[in-house]
Amino acid sequence: MSNQLQLALLRLAIILGSQRLLAVARNLVLGHRSKAATFERIAQNPQRQLLVDVSVIASHDAGTGIQRAVRSLLVRLIAAPPDGFEVRPVRATRRRTYEYADAYLCSLRGVKPLVADQCIRVTEGDIFLGLDLAGRIIPRRQSDLLKWRGQGVRLCFVVYDLLPLTSAKWFTTVAQKSFRLWLQTLSVHADAVFCISRTVAEETRTWLDDKLGTAAHNLAVRWFHLGADLHTHASPLQMRLPAGLSVSSQNSLRQTVMMVGTLEPRKGHTLVLDAFDILWANGCSATLVIIGKMGWHVENLVERLRTHQQWGKHLIWQSGATDDELSEMYLSVDGLIVASEAEGFGLPLIEAASFGLPILARDIPVFREVAEQHATYFAARSGAELAPEINEWLARLATRQAPSSEAMQRLTWSESAEQLKHLLADLA
Repeated sequence: MSNQLQLALLRLAIILGSQRLLAVARNLVLGHRSKAATFERIAQNPQRQLLVDVSVIASHDAGTGIQRAVRSLLVRLIAAPPDGFEVRPVRATRRRTYEYADAYLCSLRGVKPLVADQCIRVTEGDIFLGLDLAGRIIPRRQSDLLKWRGQGVRLCFVVYDLLPLTSAKWFTTVAQKSFRLWLQTLSVHADAVFCISRTVAEETRTWLDDKLGTAAHNLAVRWFHLGADLHTHASPLQMRLPAGLSVSSQNSLRQTVMMVGTLEPRKGHTLVLDAFDILWANGCSATLVIIGKMGWHVENLVERLRTHQQWGKHLIWQSGATDDELSEMYLSVDGLIVASEAEGFGLPLIEAASFGLPILARDIPVFREVAEQHATYFAARSGAELAPEINEWLARLATRQAPSSEAMQRLTWSESAEQLKHLLADLA
């Protein structure tokens, strides 16, 4: 069967998304691997390539949680490559084939690129790692994937969450469709998927069973955890806040708690603000600091923040922060509130744990996986339900009786990259 005909059949199967067609397409792709690839031939080429997809972040780094993970893991993989591999960042667009992302690599190193990005040359034993969430690109680059597979390249992808499928109400119709096509493309082409938590891995296995059928689901699903490298030696924050306001409880009787993350509906900012409105109306003097960029579908929340009667007093929103500034905030506040209704991991949890900061978290499976017993959990669904729980937590903070996150198991980004390298070694 010609490559063009194969591609046409693959695209049809992925677009339609039926269990039988996807299973047939996966079997077709699996049979496309080079029959000449052997351990002996790969051993003769000890310096293989780890092609790391950075298509989205190389075009625009929005500083989201996923892009922070992509950048952090890429830097560590380059600094300490898997044994026998050279790490090469690569990029593509929906219309342009994959190229080496040398210009982006130069930007990471702070040097001016000397040559333009070049087309990729692969050999047997190379690995393509879909580290970036290139949801709208991968389905358009199936010709590259099929060609590489025929040349003996193994394909693996990082899955950060399944939220556009499991929690569609928070995403546009276009985003839902793009994500579904991306995941169905993975189900056909990937040798393995690496999820960022055990929770996401379980959800992914369930989805693959449903889409491919248990018998045809031979795709390896593994998981690892993300890391954090915020500095614990920073000095207390005294900048970029309203004049005269100190967020350090050491210099004030009132407490300060913080939320970290992009403003979007699932993050729970509205719920927490509803609760604090009740607390402030009843004389609570605690300060709520929100750190995060404006996301989507939060125009009403942003207007509410900016016109709030506590704005600049007990309510602060800082739309962006460097790692050093974020470290200073973690050192300065009394506790962290993580109210997301759904997550793939929850980076603020381990960031807070780096400073031993008490955490109040929504009771969802992935937060239990990450924080275990080292956090206080809530299940409130309204501000009226949450207000007394926050009030009790604040009281426990004041008497140092709230659980500390200091003993939480957590990784640095280098340790997270090591876990990822072990998964890649198993695949290689």
